[in-house]
Amino acid sequence: MKVFNKSINIYDLIYISIYVIIGVLVINKEIVYYPDSYTFLYMAFNHSPVYCIFLKIFTSIFDSNFAFPLKLVQYSIIAYGVSFLIKTLKNIFNIAFLGFIFLQLICLAPCVYLHFLGNTILSEALTYPFFLIIFSYALKMFIEEDLKYIYKISLLLIVIILTRGQFIVLIPVLLIIVAYLIFKSKSLIKNFKFLIILITLPFITSLSERIYNKIVFGHFVNNAMNYVHLISSPFYISNESDIDLFTEKEERVYFKMVHKSLKEAQLTRNQSLNNGNDDAYFYRDNFTKICNKRIYKLGLNFYKDKGLDFNSQNIALNRLCSKIIFPLVNKNFKSWITLFFKNLKNSFGSFKQMLLFLMLLAYSMFYFSKFNRSAIYKFILLGTLFMFANNTLIALVVHPIKRYVFYFDWLIFAIIIILLNEFLKNKELNES
Repeated sequence: MKVFNKSINIYDLIYISIYVIIGVLVINKEIVYYPDSYTFLYMAFNHSPVYCIFLKIFTSIFDSNFAFPLKLVQYSIIAYGVSFLIKTLKNIFNIAFLGFIFLQLICLAPCVYLHFLGNTILSEALTYPFFLIIFSYALKMFIEEDLKYIYKISLLLIVIILTRGQFIVLIPVLLIIVAYLIFKSKSLIKNFKFLIILITLPFITSLSERIYNKIVFGHFVNNAMNYVHLISSPFYISNESDIDLFTEKEERVYFKMVHKSLKEAQLTRNQSLNNGNDDAYFYRDNFTKICNKRIYKLGLNFYKDKGLDFNSQNIALNRLCSKIIFPLVNKNFKSWITLFFKNLKNSFGSFKQMLLFLMLLAYSMFYFSKFNRSAIYKFILLGTLFMFANNTLIALVVHPIKRYVFYFDWLIFAIIIILLNEFLKNKELNES
């Protein structure tokens, strides 16, 4: 069969048909709105700029008829990201056709199951394909030992961090990989610039976010929800007597107000344990009630009564939370670290699943140290390091719901496919 003078075989037809079929399913499904969707559409304060600007382009051009073109473009970007990843893996590991198609279906699954990425007005519609492309470039850099990929990776990192801040955790992992490659090639002076590029990325994204907030909202600040999220677990595990940790009137009034509200609503860790609940699952299921409805809204009202406008309320609240978080963590460190490890476990699904990825991490590190030119061990090592970095941040800052950790759902399937592919190739070689 020929299309535009190019021959297309049955394998290409199946591959293209999968994108078309899933694309039709995405286009035919209605747009999915979440509470966060409206804040992105209205470019609300405290939201990363890239997805807000992305949506603004569509609403400006198409007005209320933006749904269809938005779905079309979001799905096209996702399909490109998936295609980039699976073709990268196919070229590196020479994956057989069935494994290649299975991996394509797994990576496209979030479009038609659970997350419905193409239809959803959430930043994950962009960060998922961006992450897949970043992973592909990072893997190529690791395997080919070519540090020039850092230029492309860095540009994509700026975009993805300004879309969802959680991806700043990719930078430490990349620093480790780059440092290893520089050490191995004994080229510190020649390649030190690549370390500098990665180190400066948080400052570049921070400055970009501040400039955006200054232009749009008139405040030269970073997003003001970081400490509000981070203080949620310390408030959850706190005790009434912790008010004695604070000397400033504003800190004492705010702590007393929030803790009283949590206690009245039966939302403290001690109360959840007394009621026979698992403290980590209870925290996850009630995070919105703890963080959004109490720590955040009570804090905004607290500063509203002082005459501050909405944006100034957010900034002042974030600053206040930054001052009281560390005394609370230090006072209740044992409870806090216990909750953190439970959240980390839950981010993987269960203790058994976390143990599986820990074993894969240890396995890849051990064999990489022996056979450091093996692409398979580099792939497993990079994937598990990225995964642990992401899940650790999520467990620390918020709570492990699926939309924050689904980016790695394809990883275990890819590992199985690649290992099975290698086993079958070696078996075929031995038989011949």
